Amino acid sequence: MILLAVPAVALTLFSVAAFFGRWSWFLDVAANFRVQYAAVLTLLAVWLLAARWTRTGSVVLVGALVNAAVVAPLYLGGPPEAAGGGETIRIMSFNLLASNESFGEVINYIRQEDPDIAFLHEASRPWELAIEAADLEYEVTRSRSEELIFGTLVLSRPGDPVTSYGFTTGGARAVEVVHDGVAVLGIHPLAPTTSRRSALRNAQIDFAAAWSASQEGPNVVTGDFNATPWSYPFRKLLAETDLVNSQRGFGISATFPATGGLWSLLLRVPIDHLVHTPDLVVVDRRLGPPLGSDHFPLVVDLAVAG
Repeated sequence: MILLAVPAVALTLFSVAAFFGRWSWFLDVAANFRVQYAAVLTLLAVWLLAARWTRTGSVVLVGALVNAAVVAPLYLGGPPEAAGGGETIRIMSFNLLASNESFGEVINYIRQEDPDIAFLHEASRPWELAIEAADLEYEVTRSRSEELIFGTLVLSRPGDPVTSYGFTTGGARAVEVVHDGVAVLGIHPLAPTTSRRSALRNAQIDFAAAWSASQEGPNVVTGDFNATPWSYPFRKLLAETDLVNSQRGFGISATFPATGGLWSLLLRVPIDHLVHTPDLVVVDRRLGPPLGSDHFPLVVDLAVAG
């Protein structure tokens, strides 16, 4: 039983250390797996307690409950009953995966969902050509600069103002679309695979926070954040603004990796998000099929709060 107790305690301590991701990019990456920690530690705790390793099992059970406690709020609450009764705005965010060639499937899905705004991340030149040739009823905005392999492709209703922001470092872009008085910022920060890239990702999410704070009306930030709700930059984004996580009441909605078999399913985490100001409410929130990508598309319907 000692061979079970030692890794159980080690995993408990590691999951607690992951709360200190502000000071370590590696620990911040580790914070993304709260659901997995809660599940594995619960199984280990039950096993240890059944074997009458009461003290060790109790410590591991506390670790499981701590991790579960930060996941549980995603299942609580939800949209208010009064949503104003006005028009809704449908927003779609989808990381296409640059090497994905399922052009027809994605285009048909866009036609089916008919979003008012769609942000297509990792759109390479073939994707730009395919979307522009599809004769969709949108204005298409490219944000990719020539030195980059891919960027964010934006589909917006004709006449809606579109503004592209270039970050000074990291090669990332943020694109703003205003539809029916709601300002929407699409972002795709870098993946935090190194200390430097993690710092750039955090700075890019900080930009989104500053952008939201500068807006005078209802606004939304959406995209592939490359961060889960439990990571430091996401928690900081919500703490420094009045933005609300649209996952509230809708559960985990893990979006990546979408393909790859059993291990993909076990390691799946929610890194594609939509956060909004309190004067908006979520009418519906759902994930679509992967459509050849390693992400699930996120589609959210919003309305002005009553």
